[in-house]
Amino acid sequence: MQQAQRPQHGFTLTELLVALAIAGVLAMIGAPAMGNLLAHVEDANTEASVAASVRHARTAAVMRNTRILVCPSLDGRHCQQDDDWRRGWIIAQDADHDGQPDAEVPLIAVRAAMPTGTDIITSVGRKRIAFHPDGSAAGSNASFTICHARERDGKTVVVANSGRVRLDIADHLHLQKCLAEVP
Repeated sequence: MQQAQRPQHGFTLTELLVALAIAGVLAMIGAPAMGNLLAHVEDANTEASVAASVRHARTAAVMRNTRILVCPSLDGRHCQQDDDWRRGWIIAQDADHDGQPDAEVPLIAVRAAMPTGTDIITSVGRKRIAFHPDGSAAGSNASFTICHARERDGKTVVVANSGRVRLDIADHLHLQKCLAEVP
């Protein structure tokens, strides 16, 4: 008695190569779009990080009932004397009002440098933001314009005297100035 042959299941080598070729073409088409999406997400994350840092400083001032600074820093410990925020900043207590972090108190936060191709400029001459215990910001309104060379756009973080922090679309004048300084 002879057994009936069962049909063979599977793919031929030709079918497999055609499927791989189609997958390769689809991957090549989708890769640039995925790269653009990832770049856009990184830019949005940087903008949100700046706003979050300033909000964190305001909250710390209220919670600790003391003056809190947000200032650019090269060494991650002291406020520098210029307004170059792109290399990073610190959030620190300044109870003695000397414009530098209090030595005996640990820093609240340290933010690393901006990603390559991203710059940040502030209101003219704004070397630091100081929040009072009531959450208000000392001095005049301040703005941080964050720009991205690859996108040619950016956002502005605005800090009102009341201490309110908001993220807004960068105005054309500040954006052009910022983009001119992008490394």
